[in-house]
Amino acid sequence: MFIIEKPKEIHLNSWKDIINESASSNSFQFKEVNFSLFWSCIFQEDYFAFAAKNEDKFMGIIVAKINETYYEKNIVLDVLYVLKDFRKIGVARSLMNKIEVIAKEKKLDLIIKGVEKSNLLAQKLFKNYTVVNRTRYLKKHN
Repeated sequence: MFIIEKPKEIHLNSWKDIINESASSNSFQFKEVNFSLFWSCIFQEDYFAFAAKNEDKFMGIIVAKINETYYEKNIVLDVLYVLKDFRKIGVARSLMNKIEVIAKEKKLDLIIKGVEKSNLLAQKLFKNYTVVNRTRYLKKHN
């Protein structure tokens, strides 16, 4: 059993640990996570952040953000990460359900970007989503 809750200042270190683990496990390696910026962002009005917890044990987190341009407005999943010990028990599904409810209430499309083909758990989680083929480009400045 677990609960889904918004981030709290007293949980800053737990969130930081999960974000760092998430970044290190991502195949697109981050040079360094600016956690202070991340932490301040998730409390802004256009961000939606939640953690799954069992008592005082963090199981996973999700962060999504409203993205608005002059031609569209949607919610984009930024982070979804479940610690390895808590995978395959419904934590990711529960976190996604929370964001899906928000998207539905706001009448916004929910966009998931950057799901790796090798991530079979994520592929299964998003099986009811429409697959949009997009190409991502990156030019590094050394």
